[in-house]
Amino acid sequence: MKGGEIPVPRGPKPFPRALPHWRAGLLLSLLLLGMGGILLRDLQLQWFQTRALRAQGRMRYLQTRPLPAGRGMIYARNGDPLAVNAPAVTLWVDPRIFRQHQSQWGRVAQVIGMSPAELSTRVGQGGADFAYLRRQVSPSLGKAVHALGIPGLYVQPTSRTYYPLGAMTTPLLGLVHLDHQGAADLELGYNQWLAGRQGRERVLVDGQGQVLRVLQEAEHPHPGHNLHLTIDPQIQYWAYMTLLAAQQHFGAKVGSAVVMNVHTGQILAMVSVPSCNPNGRGSCGDPLDYANNAVHQAFEPGSVMKPFMVAAALTTHSIQPDQSFNVSHCLPVGGFCIRDDVVHHELNVAHILKYSSDIGAAKIALRTPREAIYAMYRAAGFGRPPGLGFVGETGGVLPDWHGWGRARHATIALGYGVSVTTLQLAEGYAAIANGGYHVRPTLLLGQPVQRRRIMPAGVANRLRRWLEGVCAPNGTGILAAIPGYRVAGKTGTANMANGKDGFLHNETNATFVGFAPGFAPDLVMAVSLRASKRYWNFGGVESAPVFRVTMRHALEEMNIAPRWCGHRACVSQARNITATQAEIWAEGGGQ
Repeated sequence: MKGGEIPVPRGPKPFPRALPHWRAGLLLSLLLLGMGGILLRDLQLQWFQTRALRAQGRMRYLQTRPLPAGRGMIYARNGDPLAVNAPAVTLWVDPRIFRQHQSQWGRVAQVIGMSPAELSTRVGQGGADFAYLRRQVSPSLGKAVHALGIPGLYVQPTSRTYYPLGAMTTPLLGLVHLDHQGAADLELGYNQWLAGRQGRERVLVDGQGQVLRVLQEAEHPHPGHNLHLTIDPQIQYWAYMTLLAAQQHFGAKVGSAVVMNVHTGQILAMVSVPSCNPNGRGSCGDPLDYANNAVHQAFEPGSVMKPFMVAAALTTHSIQPDQSFNVSHCLPVGGFCIRDDVVHHELNVAHILKYSSDIGAAKIALRTPREAIYAMYRAAGFGRPPGLGFVGETGGVLPDWHGWGRARHATIALGYGVSVTTLQLAEGYAAIANGGYHVRPTLLLGQPVQRRRIMPAGVANRLRRWLEGVCAPNGTGILAAIPGYRVAGKTGTANMANGKDGFLHNETNATFVGFAPGFAPDLVMAVSLRASKRYWNFGGVESAPVFRVTMRHALEEMNIAPRWCGHRACVSQARNITATQAEIWAEGGGQ
């Protein structure tokens, strides 16, 4: 110790103050309460909420997924496919997982060909765990999407309906929705037969939605049944191509054609224009582009109805086969005068048909009982739906004979006041061609022939000979003549109604119905073009050439040989027939 410093005494160090006893109790209580809460929560989860939690787990990791079932195929009579199932894939996402990878959406949008905004919209429009991106796209696109490896984005194998003949068969076969259900025509009418029943399977998935294991197949998929039609692809092709060419040339709004076997009723071709290619995305947006006009559209047919009126007159002996009628003056009926396009003087029944005389036909009709004409029309198939399986097929309009006045009595024989379909015309003319039997039309192979006699064989044979004259020189059907074959038929031209109790004088229903070969017919064809505006819009000018081209190929396809004169097929005996002369005859200007 240095000098001068006074030492400071030091006392003992103070002891630390003890914690209150209540703090320890509080701490212990909190620990016990926490452990108790955990135990209670564990008890709640393990015992009271076990079913709910297991259900949630199953929802996340156990899924029921559909197993697609193939739709039935449609075949032609020769076994060629008309509607097949082509491999395709569907792209879909699980939004819960897919939204966690929005940084990859740009890549996805680029690969599948849509904008990022559209991709976002489609994801938002889906459900909580499912949203479609693309449906029924090519497998190559599916491979490209799968290669991206983005969680929540899936590629599901499926199929789509492909039509090998494209637009040629669209109005006949119809369309199929994306869900493999029929949308129109035969696809819709026979949907229950064609559509398969999809199956289901239970799968175990991971947190990214990838399938780890298939647990069980809850229900096996059942594919649809196939449909075998009577259609001949070659005849279908020529009927469509020639009808389309005529529609475009004459500016018709719509058209249809039917080729049928006169003995069995089997339909070999049924075509309509306009049409669309169902294999192209968005090409069949307008229902008018796939309407089957041959069974869905009825029209006033014009003079093609005259042979059935003549059949009724001959069957009831209202006229004699060799009887002649003065047609030099118009026939007053119901406040107007029935006239012919070309003036003739006296015509027998054969020439009334050959030159398509309205005056002569009206005079025959007025001699024939109303009920007899009505019964003949009805027996030939007019006024009744065909029952082929098309949804919405029409039977046309055939007014009951009790309501016919004198004007209706006369004009219904001319094809006015009655509406028919192209199929019904082929159906009716088949009875004239086969000797007087009505044969029910059919589109399905294997169906039994249903036929009944509707006119005496002698009447049918006489009509067949007379109708051959229509397609001979001076006849209105001269443009339907086929070298080497005897052809019989009838032209029809009816002005279209204007909706104001009048007619449009520049728009017509132009029709031709014929059969070949004339001496022993096997095939009948009806052709109709509606609302034509260009050139000479007569049935003998517009529709008869469609018959000629199609029927020639159809006869070749059916191995029906022409008549030979020496080393070449026989041709008309009339020499040096010019195109202008033939068109004049087709308008009724024969001598």
